[in-house]
Amino acid sequence: MYSLVTACMNREAHLRQSLQSWLTLPGLGEVVIVDWTNSRPLCELCQLDGRIRVVRVEEEPRWILSYAYNLGVSSASHEHILKCDADCMPTAEATACVPGSDFFHAGYWKSGHLHGKPSVNGQCSFSKTQFDTVHGYSEYIRTYGRDDEDFYDRMIAAGFARREIIPEHLNFIHHGDEERTSNQFAAAKAPSLEETILRHPSYNEMFNLYLSRTLPWSRACSKARFTSIEKGNGWERVRRERDSELPIPEPVRAQARVFALQRIVVQTLKLSENAAQRLDEKSCLALLKNRSRAPQAK
Repeated sequence: MYSLVTACMNREAHLRQSLQSWLTLPGLGEVVIVDWTNSRPLCELCQLDGRIRVVRVEEEPRWILSYAYNLGVSSASHEHILKCDADCMPTAEATACVPGSDFFHAGYWKSGHLHGKPSVNGQCSFSKTQFDTVHGYSEYIRTYGRDDEDFYDRMIAAGFARREIIPEHLNFIHHGDEERTSNQFAAAKAPSLEETILRHPSYNEMFNLYLSRTLPWSRACSKARFTSIEKGNGWERVRRERDSELPIPEPVRAQARVFALQRIVVQTLKLSENAAQRLDEKSCLALLKNRSRAPQAK
């Protein structure tokens, strides 16, 4: 048997649709749902099926995947973990991807793009022992992107081979990038051009790539701590201890911003790597703003 672990913040419609599919999967031992301050508490989902468990995290202003899934896996009862996003509906064949002592399974983004399923990369199957060996997801990564690849890279470095969950065994509820990242930033009626750039998935992926290289995650790093507030039949309410968050030094943040903007400039303006590396943050933003204001060819 296995624990299917998921997390949700204000994507309840997706979760409820996927949940009906999950409950039909063979060998399912439990569904662990981390309710990351969803606008409507999800504890009542436990009433639908005795295999559903909900951990409700209170007072979180924005979505942080690494915190949510580290909590979810630590709350799971079974050794075998199937990690699924709230919009993912794996087939019965996907549940046969059982981790071994020296390998785990994960979707692969290149295969996913060929099938119109770019989100396959975040879905994976591993053991709690493997997860604990690499200390789970890096909690230095707190925005969209690279959380999965950083986790897989450290799994491989620890001696666990990566095997693919093929795209045909993973189905998804369609949605765009805006919905994918909507819970990670404060609401803004009309974000500035600079804010739009800094919210783009490609920017955040490169920002987090720099963090993962500069601040490697390991068992020496302390994870976020949670305090139990209330428990019920199949559910628990907790609150994160704010003083347990590892600080990211501002010089590292600044260099991560520059690195990410340089990568965006290379990708969008076709500058050479050498030319981009000579640009500071202000210069990168100015070039990107000028490009966006340039008249489009008819």
